[in-house]
Amino acid sequence: MAESTQNQNPTTNQALKQAEDALAGTNPEPFSPKAFDALKRAISWFITELVEESIKVSKRHRSDNVAESHVETAVRYLVGDAPVRIFRHLGTIGGVLFGAALSNVLSMITTRVFTVASVGITVALAVVGAFLIALHVARD
Repeated sequence: MAESTQNQNPTTNQALKQAEDALAGTNPEPFSPKAFDALKRAISWFITELVEESIKVSKRHRSDNVAESHVETAVRYLVGDAPVRIFRHLGTIGGVLFGAALSNVLSMITTRVFTVASVGITVALAVVGAFLIALHVARD
């Protein structure tokens, strides 16, 4: 867990040191040596991200220090928000695809050129885009 801590704030360094000390006295079983190293890296990453996110939350609330509620909000964001972000990105991609389909429909109507390929591509874009948007809405 002793990675580059030069750019981290003192709170992060202290928390990482405490985690290292706690893990040093822990029996690594049932973990393999590589799995235990991966666990240490994941704990280091989470501690670093949690400290940084807690500070960001407190700054958003214009607080002078980090309160318990800020840490809890940061935990919820780090632990529970990853799947939500993925679906949000899928919804964005779906919106772009659906918009492209609508643009194609408008172009075909104004030019009065309807080919099998253009209609097929437009329908495919609309279906995939609408599905991704619906997926995002359903997950929110």
